[in-house]
Amino acid sequence: MIHRTAASLTACALAIATLAAPAHAQQPTALVGGTLIDGTGSAPVNDAIVVISDGRIVCAGSRAACTAPANARTVDVRNRWIIPGIVDAHVHYSQTGWADGRPDALDMMERFPYIETVTALKDPTPFYRAHLCSGVTATFDVGGYPWTWTLREPSEHSPHAPHVAAAGPLLSTRDHWLNTPAERQFIHIGSDSATEAGARLLIANRSDAIKVWFLASERSDDAAAMVRRLELAGEQARAADIPLIVHATNLWAAKQALRAGARLLVHSVENAPVDDEFLELAKRNGTVYTPTLVVRNGYRQLAARDFDEAAYGASLACVDPATLAKAFLTDSLPGGQSAEAVQRATAAAERSFELMAGNVRAVHAAGIPVAMGTDAGNPLTLHGPSVYLEIEALHRAGLSPMDVIVAATRNGALAMGRLDDFGTIEAGKAADLVILSADPLADVRNIRRVERVVRAGVIHARSALEFGR
Repeated sequence: MIHRTAASLTACALAIATLAAPAHAQQPTALVGGTLIDGTGSAPVNDAIVVISDGRIVCAGSRAACTAPANARTVDVRNRWIIPGIVDAHVHYSQTGWADGRPDALDMMERFPYIETVTALKDPTPFYRAHLCSGVTATFDVGGYPWTWTLREPSEHSPHAPHVAAAGPLLSTRDHWLNTPAERQFIHIGSDSATEAGARLLIANRSDAIKVWFLASERSDDAAAMVRRLELAGEQARAADIPLIVHATNLWAAKQALRAGARLLVHSVENAPVDDEFLELAKRNGTVYTPTLVVRNGYRQLAARDFDEAAYGASLACVDPATLAKAFLTDSLPGGQSAEAVQRATAAAERSFELMAGNVRAVHAAGIPVAMGTDAGNPLTLHGPSVYLEIEALHRAGLSPMDVIVAATRNGALAMGRLDDFGTIEAGKAADLVILSADPLADVRNIRRVERVVRAGVIHARSALEFGR
């Protein structure tokens, strides 16, 4: 059970105030001698220079194209690789990364009361540190409680937090019970008027998107009504000039989302290969495709009572102790599947991955941007280091290391609507960078080899961001 004392609440308030404090003017910094992979897909630049001043990139490129000012602090990054800060284009700050945040997956409410769990989540600083430690400098919260909107401004210029975009409460085709008495993260679109009212609420709060949780099937009795409400949400989004983003995991639903104007699909099509009609609709919309290939593995581990610690490896040092303790609690919980059920679930997961991987390849080959997103916050999809699992899954699905880097940087910023601000290492953009100790183009797993993280021009040693084990 979580208890908040007056002292802890004061500490929380001070932490949030620190995040909101503007950064002071910085001495220019020049990162000198590293290999620059700028996130655009262009060839890497050896022996490069990146000049940073007042939290922005002043210049990035070869020594011939970029000169460090005389008063710059020089940081030697020879035998290092510089990539843009990683963008996780699908997170949920209203979820913990374990069952206590999703009691619909496994009811732990007697031990971890849900209202207290959600209240504690309003201080996201442990997750912010986990993200930065993992090289993540921007996050898109694509659905949660209304308080997630308040995370945006304090984090924007803070060197201690990733950028945050927030979609706020989801418009849901299901009247989901996972709310609190005073706040809703799911707004049931049980009628046309409820859909319009929900969309107007999001617009009035300057939401970064209208998100529809479109759990619909063409065979359901209310399919036509649900499609109409999706279209109403799309009309409201267009009128307000904010993106429509949709959770749609079957091909029929995904096509309906695209017809309604979806600019971001936040999951894979996982029941059938995407077809030419899907691809044409996505290209017409300029849609970004975020496949979230590994999130279901966490649910599978929870059901089997078998947390896959090895998948995270040393990166678990980026996870706060309270979250990590709950992840390790998984194996000791009563219940769980039989060995035969685990085998069946594993085989089904492998088949599902192959189908989703084929769709990733088809989408990428069609020129539709693929963005890396983890669905962090769901059970055992941990805020921060889950990006490594998703990045490596994208490579297994068939993307080259360079394509994966673009998906995890540039395309994530595109999904957030923030490509003018970050996502690539170019003059004028935010100085959000990751310095790696090994070549990610030689082996995409080297993206785990974070040595330093630069956020808003401030350089953090990875070791200083780790919580330890």
